[in-house]
Amino acid sequence: MKLPSLQTLWQGTNRVSKRFPFQFLIAIISIGIWWRLIDISYNDQVYTHNLITGLAVCNIALTLLLATDLFCESHHYSNLKKWILRIIVLAISTGLYLLLNPWAYLVDVYRIFLLAFAFHLLVAFAPFIGKSNLNGFWQYNKTLFLRFLTSAFYAAVLYAGLSVALLAIDGLFDVNITYRIYMKLLALVSAGVTTIFFLAGVPDNFEALNEEQSYPKGLKIFTQYVLIPLMTIYLGILLVYEVKIIFQWTLPKGLVSTLILGYAVFGILSLLLIYPIKDKEGNGWMRLFSRFFYLMMIPLIVLLLLAIGKRVFSYGVTESRYILIVLGVWLTAITIYFLISKKQNIKIIPISLCVLALLATYGPQSAFSVSRYSQVSRLKMLIASKNKQEIIERSEVVEYLVDRHGLTSLQSFTNADLETIEAKINANAKSKKSYDYEIKSQKVDTAFSILKIKDSRHEDYNEQVNFINKDKGVISVTGYDAVFSFNEYSGSARMFDGTTFKLDQNSEKEGSKNKFRLTVSIGNENSFDFNLKSLAKEAYNEYKTHKLIKENYRSYEYPSEKMQFIHQTQRYTIKLVVTTMNGNYDSDKKDFDWFDFQGFILVKKN
Repeated sequence: MKLPSLQTLWQGTNRVSKRFPFQFLIAIISIGIWWRLIDISYNDQVYTHNLITGLAVCNIALTLLLATDLFCESHHYSNLKKWILRIIVLAISTGLYLLLNPWAYLVDVYRIFLLAFAFHLLVAFAPFIGKSNLNGFWQYNKTLFLRFLTSAFYAAVLYAGLSVALLAIDGLFDVNITYRIYMKLLALVSAGVTTIFFLAGVPDNFEALNEEQSYPKGLKIFTQYVLIPLMTIYLGILLVYEVKIIFQWTLPKGLVSTLILGYAVFGILSLLLIYPIKDKEGNGWMRLFSRFFYLMMIPLIVLLLLAIGKRVFSYGVTESRYILIVLGVWLTAITIYFLISKKQNIKIIPISLCVLALLATYGPQSAFSVSRYSQVSRLKMLIASKNKQEIIERSEVVEYLVDRHGLTSLQSFTNADLETIEAKINANAKSKKSYDYEIKSQKVDTAFSILKIKDSRHEDYNEQVNFINKDKGVISVTGYDAVFSFNEYSGSARMFDGTTFKLDQNSEKEGSKNKFRLTVSIGNENSFDFNLKSLAKEAYNEYKTHKLIKENYRSYEYPSEKMQFIHQTQRYTIKLVVTTMNGNYDSDKKDFDWFDFQGFILVKKN
């Protein structure tokens, strides 16, 4: 494979800028956004979020614009019509940027991926909408597929070569090239060079594609001797598993749905790759595979629908389960179509997937509306239930709804104005520059409080908690002569007043008398302990009874006076000040598995 010359790259860049001006501009903007993200401080969350959302929308806009331009070219639209459609696409993209908020609602992350998936599929068939030339459609997608692989290969080689060059300059000339330069180079190559190189190879003569009969030999070898045999082995494993669950008469595991979908995706890809040559002489293995693939999909689809149904009937519909349901139904329809249809139009595969992805994005039939309705209905059932396990599940559903749909998704359970409450939380978080997880945690805690639902998410396993001294690390040393810090790894000797002070904390050593205690040894005097376990248990009890102020996610303020201990020896007064303590509480043992303390020892001569 010959790498393109600089002249070829330059000519390709000029061609792309004229044929796809907006896509070229979006590639440049994407590089700029990426570079800005590399340079800014991530403490400015709002700005960072806006940039990342903008980068995601750029990807969506680029593919939708490309599909639009290719549709206009293949149908010989005038420049006026083409520019009108381009402006409409830009307006849609701008609306998406203003509408999407993936940092506040997880469902918008799903929307971004669904839209990107749909518009990438749209590129695959946009030039052939309303046209029946299947060979041209296949040749066009073959060109795009190979161009994508070539672009990725060239990008990898280019980035590796330039990175090594930068490394050599850094080592030989002491230029101090930071990691940011390498990240900016990655942005330039992936968002800029790769995109422009790919666009330069997009076909423009769609009529000629229908007459083309070329088939890459490497693609045939890969499909015939690698992909199809692997798919056959994979099929055998799944069919044996199906026989096993029939004999054992058990429901399938949830993992099997992912495995079946993986088999279906690569199997259909294999069929698409061998489509023009499967019936030619000498390709008996390909012909056999294409003939029996959809027939063998029937038992796998039954297994898939059983696995999905098991989860849905037990826990309701979520976005991921909605997608699995839709894919299961789609696979069923596609299998029936290719088994009974003599025409076997392969365009139906990307077209139907694109339509389903768009339908799943917005509207009452979307993944988000259906899953929200399902989980709200499930929460109503759980609230009315007296079953212990279902009572525990209430908090999980509340957390799910708040995380993905916001506080307002729980409006039917209370008369409180949740929209106003959520707006106040967002405004307060913005003024304090709170982190995303802190905002979500506050909303979930608010939901628990309003609905009077106990947070049972951590009752069945170890619960990690963190307590912070209310003085936030500010220690008064008035009247004391020395200060020693201590933590989990303390143990080294400290010298003061000609005397050796040794601190020993080993909270994780099983059977140790000093477990959850800080042992202080002073010279030849007898050692003594500070009993920190009683402090930890008292703090945990106050945390469980909601008496503590929340500092941030899983961290709570604890009164400073309760985190201080004093011990007097013949020569010294020793004061212990705990600044932070955290650990895991085992609800079954009603005790801590481990607990770590950090703070200071203050010493005063008597």
